[in-house]
Amino acid sequence: MGKSKILMTREKIIVEEGVYHITQRAPGRELIFLEDNDFLSFLGILKKTSSKFSIDILCFALLPNHLHILLKIRNRNLGEAMKYLFQSYAQRFNKKYQRKGHVFCGVYRASLCRDDAYLLTASLYIHLNPYKAGLLKNPFRYKWYSLHPYVNEIKDAFIKVDYILNIINDQDRENARQLYRKFIIESSDIEYKNILRDLNAPRKFLNNFVSWLRNNVEKLRWRKTYIFETYLKLEERIKEIKNTKKFGYPESRKALIYLIEQLKANGYSVKEIAERLGIGRTTIYRLKQYRFNQ
Repeated sequence: MGKSKILMTREKIIVEEGVYHITQRAPGRELIFLEDNDFLSFLGILKKTSSKFSIDILCFALLPNHLHILLKIRNRNLGEAMKYLFQSYAQRFNKKYQRKGHVFCGVYRASLCRDDAYLLTASLYIHLNPYKAGLLKNPFRYKWYSLHPYVNEIKDAFIKVDYILNIINDQDRENARQLYRKFIIESSDIEYKNILRDLNAPRKFLNNFVSWLRNNVEKLRWRKTYIFETYLKLEERIKEIKNTKKFGYPESRKALIYLIEQLKANGYSVKEIAERLGIGRTTIYRLKQYRFNQ
């Protein structure tokens, strides 16, 4: 992949040609999908979003109260595309059920996949979500996810399986599918609790399984970290912030708020962010208040 262009917004790193793990959920104990037609409605809007904004959908999993999408953008239009997707569905959902209020719990999360191991693991995590949530006893039998074309010879123009299956084996597609199925079976035993509530669950799973992949799957030819320059820039900004400590200046505050949002988007807790940046938790809460007052 060529050198990516990077857009730093208030909340997320936007990388041209970047691959993102999108998560969104319902507020409290509410549900996003109440019946099969709701799932179908969302998928229809997702397909339209993919076409309208030139986004490749790599995989997805839709659960009653939350959802996961792994996608690749070609332009720096992630925010615009996700706004269209979630607002379109929310309007349709509220109109159908004659309700008012929020359908989704605030702003979606977008975690930038930093290399092939992380990307492959993110796809496994997404496809295992219904099983880990206790919605089924067999991880291969769920209606509202994209696992089927990954493990079976099914042509689905909507789901771009090549990008991930080529990581496993870009010469033999059937072998790639067999290995992907094996990864699903083996990773289904990795324990993790409260998948429906734990906002840090994706990062915990990814960290554990990425290590397993690197140590046990020697045949995979990991490609270069294709957006590593983005993380170098983020690391440089963190180092600068920790060294300057000039939080009283507007630009320093904005830079620190930006870094906090990037770490939050990747699933870090307030405590972990404080330790990572070398600041107190009260500083994080104070900066959050500062941002809302702007």
